[in-house]
Order: sequence, then structure tokens, then C-alpha cells
Amino acid sequence: MPRKKSARTLKREVKPDPVFQSVTIQALVNHVLKNGKKRLAYRIVYGAMEQIETQTEQSPLEIVEKAIQNATPSTLVKAKRVRGSTYQTPNTLDPQRGRSFAIRWILQSARSRAGKGMVSKLSQELLDASRQLGGAVKRRDEMHRMAESNRRN
Repeated sequence: MPRKKSARTLKREVKPDPVFQSVTIQALVNHVLKNGKKRLAYRIVYGAMEQIETQTEQSPLEIVEKAIQNATPSTLVKAKRVRGSTYQTPNTLDPQRGRSFAIRWILQSARSRAGKGMVSKLSQELLDASRQLGGAVKRRDEMHRMAESNRRN
């Protein structure tokens, strides 16, 4: 019996970001963060949001939330081993974990894009994801297809 509480009960609460007062933007900043350089992460995210605002003339907060919503998976495929053979079994995701996957996939797609500067790459990926395009949405669709084909397991 463990003496401490399990890690599942100790969920850390994310505080909203200082400019938009949004927990979603703060989660995006925390995922952009590398080597503890939070000021740089803020500059990248806010710069991308400024570019989105100048290109679309809409609220960048709505576009970012729509992009994350479009890239969020509802099911996840996990490997399960039964009698020596491995099966892919689909599992449903809670919204918090799905949002985390979506943010990770958006950033991964943005980093792999060709172009200059992380600000422009991130803004383009967020715009594409809000329009149901881009690498993160393709990855979500691929995950859902795999879950559907392995539904019998």
C-alpha cells in the first residue's frame, strides 16, 4: 500500500495566461516551452496570435480554441498483448487528455513545417487546423480510422 496519494488524484491546476485569461492558451505556452524559456514561449504564442489576427481579422482566441477542438481525438489506440500476439485496442479519451494530444500534435506539425520562424509556422498550423486541414487534423483522422478498423478487439 503506497504511503502517498496516487498521481492520478494530484492533478495540477493550470492558471490562465496573463493576456487572454485563457487556460487553453496557457496550456499551449506550456507545451511550446523548451529548456525553461517561458518568456520565449510566450513571445512565440502571442506572435502567432497577432499574425492570425492580422490575417483573418477575427478573434485569435476563438481560432486557437477551434483549432484545438478540431485536432482533439475522441479515441486512442493502445497496444494490448494477448497470448503472444499484439492487438491494437481502441480506448475512449477524457477531454483533458484529448486536448493535450491535440496541442502536442499541432506543435509537432508546426515544427516539421518548412518556413521561417516558429511564429509563422505555428500561426499557419493553427489556421489550417481551424479549417480542418493540416498535419494535426490528419493525425487525428488517422487515429480514428485505426480505432474504427480495430473496433472488434
